Amino acid sequence: MPDKRPGIVGALLGGIARLRAVGGKTWADVVITLGVAIAATAAALALNITTPIRFVENLTYDFRLSGGAPKPQPQFVIFKIDDDASTAMADASPCHCLAPINKAWLGDLIATLDSKGAKAITVDYLLDTWEPGPSGTSLDSPEFKDFEARIANVKAPIIVAVDPNRKPGVDFPVSKHLRYSDARALVHEEYDDVIRSYDPKPGGLWSLAAETEIATTGQTPPSKKFRIRYRQPDPEARAENAGAIAPSYSAAFAAFAPEDKVRGRIAFIGSVTRSATADSDTPKEDMHATPLRFQSGHRQGTPGVEVHVHALSQMLTGDRVKVPGPLWDAAMVLVAALGGSLLGRSTQRWWISIGIVVLGLMGLMAAAFVIYERFTLMIPMVAPSIAFAFGFFILSRLVAAELQNQRAFYSSTLERYLAPQVIDRMVDHREEVKIGAEEREITVMISDLENFSNLVASLDLETFEGVINEYFDGVIDILWKHEAMIDKMTGDGIIAIFGAPVPYEDHADRAIACCREIDLFGLEIRKKMIARGINFGYTRMGLSSGIGLVGNFGGEKRFNYTAYGEVVVIAARLEAANKTFGTRILFSADTLKLAKKNVPIEAVGEIDLKGVPMPIPAYTTPTDAEAA
Repeated sequence: MPDKRPGIVGALLGGIARLRAVGGKTWADVVITLGVAIAATAAALALNITTPIRFVENLTYDFRLSGGAPKPQPQFVIFKIDDDASTAMADASPCHCLAPINKAWLGDLIATLDSKGAKAITVDYLLDTWEPGPSGTSLDSPEFKDFEARIANVKAPIIVAVDPNRKPGVDFPVSKHLRYSDARALVHEEYDDVIRSYDPKPGGLWSLAAETEIATTGQTPPSKKFRIRYRQPDPEARAENAGAIAPSYSAAFAAFAPEDKVRGRIAFIGSVTRSATADSDTPKEDMHATPLRFQSGHRQGTPGVEVHVHALSQMLTGDRVKVPGPLWDAAMVLVAALGGSLLGRSTQRWWISIGIVVLGLMGLMAAAFVIYERFTLMIPMVAPSIAFAFGFFILSRLVAAELQNQRAFYSSTLERYLAPQVIDRMVDHREEVKIGAEEREITVMISDLENFSNLVASLDLETFEGVINEYFDGVIDILWKHEAMIDKMTGDGIIAIFGAPVPYEDHADRAIACCREIDLFGLEIRKKMIARGINFGYTRMGLSSGIGLVGNFGGEKRFNYTAYGEVVVIAARLEAANKTFGTRILFSADTLKLAKKNVPIEAVGEIDLKGVPMPIPAYTTPTDAEAA
């Protein structure tokens, strides 16, 4: 069944036909499915490196991360440099300004937190810039000496951030009370500038969270960059603290903070401006887009100090967001493409196909969420979804094109026997069709044209061709209207079957109605031909109903779908008996018993038929033309 269509589809279908010819249908189907899956995988992986697809993949990552966030640990407290703290700091500053940070005020804050029993104090501010001293450098800075005096009795470790490009002891004085850390730790994604990773050792110094872990546990943290597993917000966080990972208090009122919320906890000091109003003196700074940006308290950004707390919390618990490597990603994309391709092999209506794709994609998404929640494994979602959809649509379109090709083949083959509407239902699988030999109840109609031999002898070839073609065109149109199967055309006669290969319960009614309509057509065309001087005879028909043997019969090289049995013999004998009784339609009592519709019926009597052991009752049906 070669494909005659030009273009890529025709070439593909031709290749599929050759594969099946070489290795058989099963082998070819496996090769085609694998080929489509590999092509869909390659396309999905190629698209996966583009910015739009990476953006969507990151969105799915963020939704899973925020939706599957673990509970926070109760070992942190945050003291915010907010509007109130900024005002207090500015009031305590000789210049009454917000920048640079008032080190004296900060030193007193650190001392206050230590007095409340803080386990460690981590300052998310750069402490590498001091007012110059008499020497013109900051190494003998009075501001530094004052700060040192204020924190001299602090017992808790103090971790501060510095610019790694500034050399300690050269660019700024070094304090024995401070533990210095690299300010570069928050890793912004290049696609959307969202912080999803943390670098515990971006240079020679540890990061703020890593140095805090060393100071509080004595353990060496991981040195390689890792993906942050953000925590749920503190359950008691409300109002302006909504979304905070730990209890949060304004640094301006640190002296009044509950001691039980500070003692034994790691206290973080940093800028938190999520509650700053439009007319606030405190600018919204150190706010970063994170995977939590869809949650309350993070829509305008997550404070950098809180990101450090999230990272430290993860480092202390040791949990990790596991991300498969490129090979595993490719394998998962291939599996999704295979799944889509296998589903695409099923022949479905377009709306069912869309439903399958939607359900498949929803299944992939649900699986990705469950896998992360249970195993903290962040599998790709977008590339497998694209591969699944590509695999499904490519293979479903190939199957549809192949079915269309088959439909054209079957239609061209069957249209010689069946009405077009019957072929449509057969190809669309709306009719149960069995073409193997079987016993089935059918009605057989056999027709004959009176004086056909004389008609052939009396007309020239061209006239005869026009007359007989006009006659058969009309008869065949009526047969197809009543969905008969044309078994054979025998010169001037036709053998038609009602009820096979497509079964109909009303095959007898269809056959009688068809004969009546053919009779009217035969009378009309006879009248027309006689007017032209052509001696055109009557159309005579015989009908019989019963069990017949129907199916494909013949040899290996040629066969035909036909019917055998007494039902065929009786129909043929009744057609011939019309000449004796002067009728044009004769049918058996078996046909009359099966007919449900009311039409004019006249009994002819019992007839002895050649080849039939017993006489059978015969009936005719006068047409409207006769009644007139």
